Amino acid sequence: MRSLIIAVAALAAMGGPAMSETKPQALRQEGGWLTLSAPTTRDHVVFDGAVWRCKADVCRSPQVKSLPPLRSCKRLARELGPVTAFSYRGVTLEAADLAACSPAQIAKTPAEAEVAAAR
Repeated sequence: MRSLIIAVAALAAMGGPAMSETKPQALRQEGGWLTLSAPTTRDHVVFDGAVWRCKADVCRSPQVKSLPPLRSCKRLARELGPVTAFSYRGVTLEAADLAACSPAQIAKTPAEAEVAAAR
C-alpha cells in the first residue's frame, strides 16, 4: 500500500508542470501575417528579430515580439510597401488602422534651387 501511494505521488509530481500550461500550443497567437498591395521581390525581411517569409504578396512570421500592432505594421510597410491586410499576435487591423499603417504617397515639392535650375 505504501509503495502505491509513493508511486501515485511521484506520477502526480512529474505530471504537474506539464499540466500547468495555461494555453495549448495550438491556441497561442504569437505570429503575424500581412498582405501587400503588390507582390514583393524579397523572399524575407528581418524585423525586430523575427524573420518574415514572403511569397508574392503575402508575408508571414511564426513568432513575433510583443509590440503594438499598428507600430509594427507601419515599420513593415516602410520596408515592404503598402499593406492591405495585417494581423499581429492575434490582432487584425481594421480599415482605419490599415490606412494609417501604409505609407502615404506624397508628391515631392521641388526645392527653390531645383526650380531655379529648371528655368
